[in-house]
Amino acid sequence: MFKRSRVSGAIALLATGMLPFAMPAHAQSTDTKVEKMEAIVITGSRIVRPNLEGTTPVMSVSTETMANLGLTNFADMATQLPQFTPAFGASRTQSTFSGVSSSGLQLTNLRNLGSQSTLVLINGRRVPGGSSTSTGVDFNSIPFANIERVETITGGASAIYGADAMAGVINIITKKSFEGVEVGVQYGETERGDNKSTQAHVMFGSKLGGNGRALLTMEFHKDGHVSCKDRELCDDDVFWPAPDDFRKGPRARSGVPLAGRFFPGDGKSYTQRNGSFLDANGNLIPFATTVDGYNRNAERDLAIPTKRVVMAGDIEYKLAPNVTAFGEFNYASTSIDSSFEGNPFQSDQSLVGGETEASIPLNNPFIPAALKTAMVAAGATEMTWWQRFSSATVGGNRGASSDRDMARAVVGVKGELDNLMGLGSDWRWEASHTFGTTKTILGTEGSVGLQQLYDGLRVEETAPGSGKYQCSSATARAMGCVPINPFAPYTAEMSKYLTVGTTSIGKQSLNDSVVSLSGSAFKLPAGDVRTVVGAEVRSLYGGLDHDTQINQGTVTGNQIGDTDYIKIKTREIFGEIQVPLLADKPFINMLNAEGAYRHSSSSGKSYNTWIMGGEWEPTDGLRFRAKKARSVRTPVPGELSGVGQTFGVVNDPCTASRRNANPTRAANCAADGVPADYNPGQIIEQSVEGLSGGNANLNPEIGTTLTYGLVFQPSMLKGFTLAIDRFTIKVKDQIATVDRGTAVNLCYDTPNRFLCDSKTRGTHPLLPGANYVLKSVNEQLQNVASLDVSGVDIDVHYNFKTGSYGDFDLSAIATVYDKASFVPLAGEDPVDLLGQAGGTTSLQGYVKFTGAVNVGWKFGAFKANWNMRHIGRTDMGVGSAADGFPMVGAHTYHNLRLGYSLNKKTELYAGVTNLFDKKPPIFASGYSGTQALDTIPGYYDVFGRSFFVGGTMKF
Repeated sequence: MFKRSRVSGAIALLATGMLPFAMPAHAQSTDTKVEKMEAIVITGSRIVRPNLEGTTPVMSVSTETMANLGLTNFADMATQLPQFTPAFGASRTQSTFSGVSSSGLQLTNLRNLGSQSTLVLINGRRVPGGSSTSTGVDFNSIPFANIERVETITGGASAIYGADAMAGVINIITKKSFEGVEVGVQYGETERGDNKSTQAHVMFGSKLGGNGRALLTMEFHKDGHVSCKDRELCDDDVFWPAPDDFRKGPRARSGVPLAGRFFPGDGKSYTQRNGSFLDANGNLIPFATTVDGYNRNAERDLAIPTKRVVMAGDIEYKLAPNVTAFGEFNYASTSIDSSFEGNPFQSDQSLVGGETEASIPLNNPFIPAALKTAMVAAGATEMTWWQRFSSATVGGNRGASSDRDMARAVVGVKGELDNLMGLGSDWRWEASHTFGTTKTILGTEGSVGLQQLYDGLRVEETAPGSGKYQCSSATARAMGCVPINPFAPYTAEMSKYLTVGTTSIGKQSLNDSVVSLSGSAFKLPAGDVRTVVGAEVRSLYGGLDHDTQINQGTVTGNQIGDTDYIKIKTREIFGEIQVPLLADKPFINMLNAEGAYRHSSSSGKSYNTWIMGGEWEPTDGLRFRAKKARSVRTPVPGELSGVGQTFGVVNDPCTASRRNANPTRAANCAADGVPADYNPGQIIEQSVEGLSGGNANLNPEIGTTLTYGLVFQPSMLKGFTLAIDRFTIKVKDQIATVDRGTAVNLCYDTPNRFLCDSKTRGTHPLLPGANYVLKSVNEQLQNVASLDVSGVDIDVHYNFKTGSYGDFDLSAIATVYDKASFVPLAGEDPVDLLGQAGGTTSLQGYVKFTGAVNVGWKFGAFKANWNMRHIGRTDMGVGSAADGFPMVGAHTYHNLRLGYSLNKKTELYAGVTNLFDKKPPIFASGYSGTQALDTIPGYYDVFGRSFFVGGTMKF
């Protein structure tokens, strides 16, 4: 159970509006002020209801709320809401190292279950994924101006909407009644003069005679660049391997330098300084990281520049008094161009085709005499070498450019019937088809051809004594081979020969046909029994093709296999019912029961999802609600296929500082021949390679959610609402890799040596004679994990008018997690994820307490909004506290917006975010959840104080 003191204290503070953190939105759809005769459909149900009441908590965010923060993308808004956690590796500030297929995406992460566990809808209908291999929707592709509100349910809803609604549903409700023309512009930048953003939109709305309406929206967005070199956070390399060993600057820099690092076989490595390999005494210059190391951080993007053009249309037209045709379309074109440091070529790891080392043979005529002498003395015939291939050497810095085009169209017809052949009343029917497609052209920049490099290092004289050289291979010469001299600056001819551009092309298509019938089947004493029945046929087709050089590993960068084009077709039938049990009784104003069921068949497999719940109103202004749901998430093409090479930090459990964590570990490390004083050093632990791949035999994930709570709207305090909901989420058969760090720990911490076949130990040029260096750890997606999460959502909203002092709108929201237990492999001990902000790239924690407060004020033509957001005190990640790292202190951010209406149709506004320029915290190495940044931008602001101005005008 959750701690009463924490929750009750939070309720008291939220209710008084005194918490120093921010709620940027009206968070709960609990407003019941709807005309009784009005029939509506709320998110989380297909039943047409006469009011907004339901068993499912629904969080609603208006575009006005987003505008108060200067935001025009719901993915950015989601990071301000406590129900969401950062979409690790899938945002403009976190995806630099996520691979070209993810770079620049703006995804959401509800309840920290991942973007693919949240179903995104527009007006209740599906949207194609942002990449060609996933269902996670890129919010870059969704316009802002035409949105009325965004509704989110934070619980399983697969029985209502089908698979993928395990964490919940984000339903974007567009404007339906706008008439005229609206033009808006906004500009913003940071106090430091970067992250310059421009947004402009125009929206047209009109009636179509007396029988229809139409709306057209067009938007342009440009989000500017932020370089790490301009921020103290990441202007220089950081390495924090132990609590008392924080390194920033030369000691933390990469051991793969611009000038090259050469291993002649004598157990040492040498480099050049000022164009010479010899010091003042004529001796070879030993490589020293503090002198010769490379600053990676300074070359990285902190924020990826993004351009997007988005359009949306919406039309309805009555064909007959009770029959209406409707249609929607969306189009988005998004382009990004990210940049980060050059490739860290290491001939012993960057193997041609994964097999052949592009080493330097002893007969290469360009080898300096002193290095050749060292090779001969060591008896070496090949020399391993490392060099940073960058814009300062050859090939250029790495980068990812992507062009993504999303198109979506909906056509349908709906109607009403007084009765169904004499049965029931108020029947409504609908038939619709949604088609969507996402096309991606992804470019990888800064690559060097490894085969070209191998051939170019094998050189011979064109004729004996000529002093002119050519590639030794006649085949390579016929293909334009150029002799390569890595000991001197590369010539333009060499650079042209070695530089390779690669492209990846992907496509996804979505087809979804739905028919449904809803109405009041019959009456009970307490009211109408409302029901829905329907059927759905849905197909998802997607894949990704990489250039052959990427598949074969003949260019620098990771070797990646194609994701096969896979079609997943699903057939479903569904039903939903609401039964009024009692009404207008003592202590029972209303007592309802609800249920939903869906049967699905996909790829030869069948599964069932369901919902059951109820609500009880004992007296006016107080309502209790509860819901239990079974949901699923089906595998996507990117999980069913594809394999890729990966590099990153893996903390070896057998190092001297870790091996004695328990006796089993110490014994197993000794059994593998790892000495007790083993200390591999920074660069070895930062570059552990491995393969990560999909699995064609995956089954759906299964989730069970339970939500229960109350809504309090006292009649004596008009405009006040308090909602408290307890939630539990249990996921089994979760699709996950056993995290590489977890896998290697299990290998050494279990007597029967679980997952030891996933790791490889071997030699490394930095540790001559050692054959126990952790070289690689592999991982594959499997249905092996389970997750158990629980907590409480608290929402307070109070709006009132004072007359002489204006109108006030106060709101506050918080989420308190009290359990987050993850089991990476059945039978293993659970991993406690509670109270952690970060983690690894595949396993992130849950901050115990996050919240927000919003204060809005309106007086005549003036508007003001003060927004505060709070992230509670937290550990860095799994094991950080046990390793002795300090906690991350609580962070509170303040934002202010002021507006003035020149008239009823024109508003000007200005605002500032991160008003007090709060700096982000630094996380220990391996705990931030990213491979390229030592903080978590989804929680902690990385831009600093920023400003925005804008205006809207209606005609």
